[in-house]
Amino acid sequence: MRGAAILAAKWKPVSLMGKHDSEADARILIDALLRQAGWDPADKSQVRTEVSVSGPAALRDAPAGTEVSEEEEARRTDYVLLAANGRPLAVTEAKRGRIDPYTAKEQTLPMARHIGAPFIFLSNGELTYFWDYENDDARIVSSFYSRRDLERLIYLRKEAKPLATVPIPDDFIRVGEVRIVRPYQKEVLRALDHAVELGKRRFLVELPTGTGKTDVICLHSKRMFKAGRAERLLFLVDREQLAEQAIGALQDLCPEYSSYWLRPGMAIQHKQITVCLLQTMIGRYNEFTSGYFDIVIADECHRSIYGAWQAALTHFDAFHIGLTATPAAYIDRNTYQFYQ
Repeated sequence: MRGAAILAAKWKPVSLMGKHDSEADARILIDALLRQAGWDPADKSQVRTEVSVSGPAALRDAPAGTEVSEEEEARRTDYVLLAANGRPLAVTEAKRGRIDPYTAKEQTLPMARHIGAPFIFLSNGELTYFWDYENDDARIVSSFYSRRDLERLIYLRKEAKPLATVPIPDDFIRVGEVRIVRPYQKEVLRALDHAVELGKRRFLVELPTGTGKTDVICLHSKRMFKAGRAERLLFLVDREQLAEQAIGALQDLCPEYSSYWLRPGMAIQHKQITVCLLQTMIGRYNEFTSGYFDIVIADECHRSIYGAWQAALTHFDAFHIGLTATPAAYIDRNTYQFYQ
């Protein structure tokens, strides 16, 4: 799994932060990254720093420079991010700039387990990994998760059930008429189910024009919501006509989930489904944390995931689904490689 994390490094936006050599410098940068994700490092109800533990449930701030034994060192961490109820959500280990923070994962794991924090961040201020250590390997992310993001992940983990328990429908209503779910569409849905259950996070749906790609992916998204696998979805398109089609399909097939079209100049609405033009999102993705969306769908992905557009997708640490009738396999523009 480490290879996937290394590959993800290619998608990391170029850092605007300067080079730094000490752990103290890294913490200055990490503090800034935490603030960008909605955390206040000075608020001890949100973030505890220089934390050590004495006992299974105790957290205390250790004075800077405190001498500790090797055994105690395994129960120290630079930051603990707290839920609204005060319970640990994540521990964060800071490393100096020249050290790949991935190397600190085994050092940090005992502390996370000891205090019951389900997540780990590893960061040197320029490169940050997120580790859901019970389910996957650490992977590079573009930002820290917010408190809301982490609390949502815990909720989804508790609510998640096998996709097989959510029946694939035989029909659905679209633009006021009943449409039959075709055998090939059911095959696509079953293939997506299987890939999700195997732990895959990237998917490519290739269907000819006119075969209902948008309808199929809306049905899949609705079943992901019902199975407790997702709560927020981003649907990216590159033309207004496709945005109108997407929002119409989502509102027809997923009427119980709130949705909107994020247009230029519009304030972000914290609804479950967001439809947006790539041209709009490329200038706004930094307004969202990496963990804000659970599913990111790219329509006509053979032309929308390359060059400057790519940052609007890879910023989000989510299930990524590409839709296309004509995938590209060029060396510098390979749809299959992007979706693994």
